[in-house]
Amino acid sequence: MKRIICFLLLGLFISEAHIKAQTSPDIGGEISSTRSWDLDKSRKIWSQTKFRLKLDHQVSDDVHAYINLKMYDTEASQFDWKLSEAYIDSYHILDKFDLRTGVQIFSWGTAYRLNPTDNLNPYDLSAQVAFIPEERLGVTALQIKCYPITNLTLTGVLIPYFVPAVQPPGIELPERKMKNSECAFKVAAQSLWGWDISASYFKGKEYYPWINGQYRDLQIYGGDVIGTLWEIALWAEGAVTSPKVGDSFYQLAAGGEYTFGNDLYFMGQFYHRNYPEANENYLMAVSRYPFRDVHTLQLGMAYETSNEILIVFPEVTLSPADSYSVILSAVKVFGDVTGTFMSQMKDRIFLKVEYSF
Repeated sequence: MKRIICFLLLGLFISEAHIKAQTSPDIGGEISSTRSWDLDKSRKIWSQTKFRLKLDHQVSDDVHAYINLKMYDTEASQFDWKLSEAYIDSYHILDKFDLRTGVQIFSWGTAYRLNPTDNLNPYDLSAQVAFIPEERLGVTALQIKCYPITNLTLTGVLIPYFVPAVQPPGIELPERKMKNSECAFKVAAQSLWGWDISASYFKGKEYYPWINGQYRDLQIYGGDVIGTLWEIALWAEGAVTSPKVGDSFYQLAAGGEYTFGNDLYFMGQFYHRNYPEANENYLMAVSRYPFRDVHTLQLGMAYETSNEILIVFPEVTLSPADSYSVILSAVKVFGDVTGTFMSQMKDRIFLKVEYSF
């Protein structure tokens, strides 16, 4: 926590000279309660009540602050909290430079939910979700963006200490020293012949402990592209991971999405995972249809071609009143997922009630 405060104070110190006028902050958030049941045993296996408070403040033309505070109950029936995000933006520190300091969640990549180049934030594995974990753990970081020419953005990120996705008992984390810090760089070109293209590099540690219980050092080289062809959004993304110990591996994702005239949305994507243990190929599809303007029906699937595994995840979202939503979703697995990328998938049903303000 002391390091987080220091990063925020650094941002305030740099930004102080740019503060000219105060505006009222925007305050919002949501309260949600989620329950999960095992479809085979028909018993509740997990539940969580969560309160999220967000503060968004445009302090001046050159300074912006954002806080996303998450409070929740744990499996031990205790109350806990964490800063999902808490950062300060300082614009135009130098000519064509922007600075962001504090706890941040990065969104790198163009593919649907599976992003080989998005490696700066580990997944928050404390939550049980229907398909792929969506929540990421915020990391304390310093981010600098530079705009040397029109439609070109250079991004540099420094993460002073390592944050794992999971820390099994008895495994020690690397010391919080500069030699164990993580860094990333990205070059992005916008509107290049109508397409957005980027190349990225990450140097840090693997977020899951390896065979010997240590977190491996690794480097990741990635790239992505996204654009529109005949009103169809298309994307491709890939990354090669080179660990210091062990064999290299790569991931590829390519797909597209289209919304029909009746508001029916369809997404299709191919995902290839080439790991030393096994090669896996997934065909993914999601169809979403709104009805009565405020409700939504969704059906998704993922099919692994080598092992003939099919995972279906239907979802219905009901909005009985403004700011209220009830989400009922499920996971149904056909086949043996043991040892695959989808090994955490089980037959489950989820019920979530949420109020936003």
